[in-house]
Amino acid sequence: MDTFTFMIAIIFMMMAVQFNQYWLIFAIVALMILSMRDLTTTVLLIIATVILLFGKEYLADYWPFVLFGLIILSLIIGGKQKAEQQPDMFGGGDMGGMGFGGF
Repeated sequence: MDTFTFMIAIIFMMMAVQFNQYWLIFAIVALMILSMRDLTTTVLLIIATVILLFGKEYLADYWPFVLFGLIILSLIIGGKQKAEQQPDMFGGGDMGGMGFGGF
């Protein structure tokens, strides 16, 4: 998961909540879901959206703590996934797969 992109999306959603632009919140969520590859990130984004929409009155003074809490939660959830392996630079075979065959 790209934590920076998630953080920027949460900040934009917080600004949209403050200006009562709910269509913008749903547009941000739709674009983020379409561009994400991970189910846990999608679930976390939906949870963050629900928290921002229903806790609007209570979160006005504590938005930095909410932002950092959501980022920490995303790191915890994202850290449980397996690290992707990098492919080998050269394929197997004679001479490291460089195409020298019979030499």
